[in-house]
Amino acid sequence: MQITILAGSVAEAARELGSARPGDVLDKHDFLRLLTVQLRYQDPINPVSDQDFIAQLAQFTALEQMQNLTDTIGAYVEVQRSLSASTQAASLLGRTVSVVDPETGDTVAGVVEAVRFDGPLPLIVVDGKAFTLGSVYEIRG
Repeated sequence: MQITILAGSVAEAARELGSARPGDVLDKHDFLRLLTVQLRYQDPINPVSDQDFIAQLAQFTALEQMQNLTDTIGAYVEVQRSLSASTQAASLLGRTVSVVDPETGDTVAGVVEAVRFDGPLPLIVVDGKAFTLGSVYEIRG
């Protein structure tokens, strides 16, 4: 496809699209904005062909579906992470563990009395105090 740009439209299109920031990733909204600006500033004597326009719409649809799939997979990974942490915490019930108290830096050793689900990840309760699984550094039989 040959692209012919009218002289004055380049600056207008650039202003309308804005500038990219380092580290930014184009999403479906950026692609749609680019498509509408391209249509607005196309050469009226030689407009985009129907086939090219349909191909761009198909690319837009594929991009949107891939982003939706990425979001779904991300949510699935979070659910799996939460389930895995819950299983790990439950397996520690009744076992003796050593944990580092994040407030004092002291080591606390004791039996896991309970598992608490106050947030997205479970907490184990040792000697009446809740700890994250990340604070466990030793598990004894």
